[in-house]
Amino acid sequence: MSQSFNILNIRENKLLGRREALVEALHLNASTPTRQEVREWVAKQLGVDVANVFVRRIRTSYGVGKSLAEVHIYGDSKLARVLEPLYILARNLGEEGKKLLEEARKRRAERREKRRKRKK
Repeated sequence: MSQSFNILNIRENKLLGRREALVEALHLNASTPTRQEVREWVAKQLGVDVANVFVRRIRTSYGVGKSLAEVHIYGDSKLARVLEPLYILARNLGEEGKKLLEEARKRRAERREKRRKRKK
């Protein structure tokens, strides 16, 4: 399994306090790299904590063994939790992300229940 990564483009988004990177992954005769692999590689290359790196999307070209990943790198993980959508947090944070999604579902169900009671 030979995988190599390459940062194609990094741009600074000062308004949102993050860097946005486009990462190319070459993976001939191997499966698409996981989000965790991409996060760890980007964090190592840029010298930041893995908790501040979020993979938005990984697009794989069919039959070529090449993928493009859109990655957001934050200076502060608290800012990331505010700005990134819940589904992106869930995909990148594993078990912790699943807990966040479950909490959000419970809150949504509680709000729905309150609305139902008010209407009656």
